[in-house]
Amino acid sequence: MRITNNNNTNFKGANLSKLASPLSVFYDKNSIIPTLIIETGVTLGRTYEANKKGGKKEAVERFVEQGVSAGVWLFGVQAIRKVTELYADLFKIPKTENFKALNMFSSLAIATGFIGFVLPKINHFISKKIMDSSSKKNEKTKQKESKSDSLIRNKSFDEFSKKNKTPSFTSLYTCAQAFEQNSVLRLLVTDTGVIAGRFKNGRNKYERIEGLFRDIASIYFYLRATNDFVNLAGKIGKIETIDKERLKELLKKPDLATNSDNKAIRASFALYSIGTLLSAFALGILIPKVQYFIRNKLTNKDQFPGDEGYKVDLKQEDKHN
Repeated sequence: MRITNNNNTNFKGANLSKLASPLSVFYDKNSIIPTLIIETGVTLGRTYEANKKGGKKEAVERFVEQGVSAGVWLFGVQAIRKVTELYADLFKIPKTENFKALNMFSSLAIATGFIGFVLPKINHFISKKIMDSSSKKNEKTKQKESKSDSLIRNKSFDEFSKKNKTPSFTSLYTCAQAFEQNSVLRLLVTDTGVIAGRFKNGRNKYERIEGLFRDIASIYFYLRATNDFVNLAGKIGKIETIDKERLKELLKKPDLATNSDNKAIRASFALYSIGTLLSAFALGILIPKVQYFIRNKLTNKDQFPGDEGYKVDLKQEDKHN
């Protein structure tokens, strides 16, 4: 049950709970704080699991991938928009509805293209450098041996960007406003391009399959899991939570708060906090474990996908198949 502004039966005069303001960030679709909490857990959790599975190389890849992706998701789109607006102010370009729509969609396209197409190549390059450095150290201890076959040859950077069709501006301004005001929508659209880009840039079909599972399975926990947990826990435990509109009203007029309001605020804050942490745990620990289980089932290998031996064995398997 949710406490609304129509069902306050308790007496007024109670001081508004100090948790009211922190709770409001969970109701604000444009707030980055819940996503920031989740992304911190995801980055740390996936880096930890990657280190256990593939060692330093995979841990570095996962940390760079998740950390940079989170930064672009949370701040990149808005930052690109702000830079474009400053450029428009400098050259006195009218900020028409068409301009604003183009600005939003081009910012989304740039962020998506970077995370999905550029970042994977940067990550692969970093991993290649780490493995090259490790191999060179091993060679110094074996001066009479030939160069190790485990050195990875430089991979050419093929073209990864495609021409984007210019969108029609008819009725797009309203859509652009929705993206501007809703961080969840921005995340969803960015994720779609990221999944396609990471799939394209996978080093082999097995890495593409496990990456595809990870990215698609993650969408629910980013977008819906916390709210679903709050609603389900509230129904099962018969816990009263605060309605969004009632919370807004109380933040404007704290003197209207009742004991029931404050109880509902505390319960809501607890449920949203637990739901957010559970989402972070699922994204950072559980999904990677399933991902690596899929890797083992597909390849019977625990190796890092960038290892030369891993790639050679897969090529041999493909020939037999």
